[in-house]
Amino acid sequence: MSMIETAAVEHDELEALQEEVTGYVRSPSDVLRLAVFAIATLLLVVLSKWARDSIVGFEDDLLELFDFLNPTVERILLGLLDVAVIASLAVIWITPLVTKRYRLFGYIVAANAVTFGLMALIDWFVDAEKSTTLVNEIAERAGIDTTVTVASIAQTVASFTVVAPFVSRRWRRFGVAVTALIVVLRLLVAVHVPLTLFVALTLGVAVGAAVLFAFGRPSQRPTRTAITASLRNSGLPLATLEPAAVDARGSTPYFATLDDGGRVFAKVLGADERAADLMFRVYRFIALKNVGDERPFSSLRRTVEHEALVSLLARDVGVRTPRMRAIADVGRDSLLLSYDLIDGKSVDRVPPEQITDDVLRKIWEQVGVLRRHRIAHRDLRRANIFLDSNGDPWIIDFGFSEVAASDALLNADVAQLVAALALHVGVDRAVDSAIAGLGTEAVGAALPRLQPNTLSGATRTELKKRKGMLNELQQAIVERCAVEEPEYEQLQRLSGKTIFTILMLTAVTYFLLPQLADVPGVVKQIRNADWKWIGPVLLMSVITYVGASMSLTGAIPDRIRAFPTFLTQLGSSFASKLAPAGLGGMALNVRFLQKEGVDLAVATSGVGLNSVGGLVMHVTLLVVFAVWAGRSVFGSIKLPDPEIFLIGVAVVLVLAVIALAFPVVRRLIREKLFPLLRKSLNGIGAVLRRPGKLALLLGGSAVVTLSYITCTYFSTQAFGGDLRFATVGAVYLAGAAVATAAPTPGGLGALEAALIAGLVAAGLDKNIAVPAVFLYRLATFWLPILPGWLSFTWLRKREYI
Repeated sequence: MSMIETAAVEHDELEALQEEVTGYVRSPSDVLRLAVFAIATLLLVVLSKWARDSIVGFEDDLLELFDFLNPTVERILLGLLDVAVIASLAVIWITPLVTKRYRLFGYIVAANAVTFGLMALIDWFVDAEKSTTLVNEIAERAGIDTTVTVASIAQTVASFTVVAPFVSRRWRRFGVAVTALIVVLRLLVAVHVPLTLFVALTLGVAVGAAVLFAFGRPSQRPTRTAITASLRNSGLPLATLEPAAVDARGSTPYFATLDDGGRVFAKVLGADERAADLMFRVYRFIALKNVGDERPFSSLRRTVEHEALVSLLARDVGVRTPRMRAIADVGRDSLLLSYDLIDGKSVDRVPPEQITDDVLRKIWEQVGVLRRHRIAHRDLRRANIFLDSNGDPWIIDFGFSEVAASDALLNADVAQLVAALALHVGVDRAVDSAIAGLGTEAVGAALPRLQPNTLSGATRTELKKRKGMLNELQQAIVERCAVEEPEYEQLQRLSGKTIFTILMLTAVTYFLLPQLADVPGVVKQIRNADWKWIGPVLLMSVITYVGASMSLTGAIPDRIRAFPTFLTQLGSSFASKLAPAGLGGMALNVRFLQKEGVDLAVATSGVGLNSVGGLVMHVTLLVVFAVWAGRSVFGSIKLPDPEIFLIGVAVVLVLAVIALAFPVVRRLIREKLFPLLRKSLNGIGAVLRRPGKLALLLGGSAVVTLSYITCTYFSTQAFGGDLRFATVGAVYLAGAAVATAAPTPGGLGALEAALIAGLVAAGLDKNIAVPAVFLYRLATFWLPILPGWLSFTWLRKREYI
């Protein structure tokens, strides 16, 4: 907007733009743009991290390509590059201040700050050893270098992105042209890895889109004046136009009154609705399969034309649907569809007692007409079925419909509608009316599609509140249609649980694969072990999971089943490989307890109490073993610097004070945190008041720690070690305490180093200490991964997690 005011733009163009900006909104277009360019940025960062050789080769090719440039030309190009970037940033920064567009100035500041930080982070992550070939060549030929960095180009792109919604299309095109010029000039006189430049481009757009979504972009939806003008130009003499408070998926609805007293319904679709539809279709493509979705249309105009086509076809074959009155352009990038307004209410707003058997019969008659002409509505929810003043049903909104539809899509329509009606009039009436209107064969054929993934979002949400109704509906169709209950088709391509499992496996591979590279060496080291100790070593590893089950059971006031609890602890051996301090295992335990019916606050506090119990027992045993083994055993174990701990505490306290200065934070603490803490304390109090639970908690924690100590001791014995049990226990407890600070899953690397150093310092030969520690880690860290993953998978399939 500011750039329009500073330029000599025609007065009427400026007024038209100002009329369209009616507020600030969070646009789906920015979400789509953010997702696309963020993914592109990640891919380019990965490529620049792991394709360094190819990049250097690309640099050499560029040198050969632009070898014809002489020093004079290079000086000119470098000057143009500096001028283009500096001038662009100057105009973008100064104009909002001069024109008092302080909101836009805030957007620019935020975009530049975030872009600069992210580019610094990317440079640190990539850590590319940039080839100096280009720098040296340019220095020799031109003797100068540009002051423009890749980060400044990223900031320029981010600035153009946040300014774009405030200016006219002419200025947006000018911004694209300037960006293209900067990129070409930067490539001609490149002094850095060219791929980093492309990262800057995608990152700039992503950050700009994120800022616009976070704080809102100017709303450029068509105003009522523009909509009125478009309808009048389409031959509809409007008297009034009002926003409509109705469910109009993917559009902005209006009610209009004509000069002759007639009323029409108009819905406007624009770029935001187009972006939302694209994201919805992409989500369905990723999450679902075999649901009949077609590819998205190439443009908003094609989308509107398709809805108009299906609506006209349905009306022509006898379906009761409103007459279309107009299709028109409105505003910059929007289209509207207008229909005769139905004098009535949608079924979801009609009381159930007014939905008579005759009304249900008429509804299914309309569905029968659609089926005979192979038109699949694909969104037959109650909001899309209207009852007029005579009690006749009308079907609306063919925006998601398909013509020449397959049997699967037609059956899905039946499944959607019978489920939606069952929520309103009951299972029996819904099924009986469907059979009366379509026959047992059609209703029975729809049974495989009667599952959540084929239903609309509104119907799915209501069914979740009415637990058991979907199963009741399925059984009613099986009985009334005399069909066997089918094996329901798997329509879900990727579920949240599947994605979570993939991410876990990816993380495990990323963290642990480098360690697996030394497996041959580990095997060689433990090959000479005394095999009579292998059984006891593995047994102690198994007992740790028994102890963990005991302690978790003791930490929860409710009763939980023993076998699933044990498998959950075994599954934690897989989940804990993903994060330091066992966070993955803790999250898995919380989820398991929730599924067992434990309140979330109590489950969270119980898992925390379980960790506290383990800490208390660890410290207690550390004191006991220190006294038993003697203090000299800790001579070579270096504890963390207490100053670092104090600095960390100070930083946390400062951040807490700053956060408490905001009223919204205090309100969240008062309304959300305190109630959770009260529930948590009540759960902890219930455990501490029951001696049996407390014994399980502390006893289980003791079993876990003592089993690890014994496992370590048996591992030293397997190689002929002669250290006392007390000494091994003291070394293990001290080493495990130090290793908890390591930012690796399971203290990987840190625990091995601490144990080997401690055992050697305690007098064990290094040739024994090293393989003994590897044997211990093999039994307690590596071997449980596979059974842990199998347990995790079993628990997920049985819906324990």
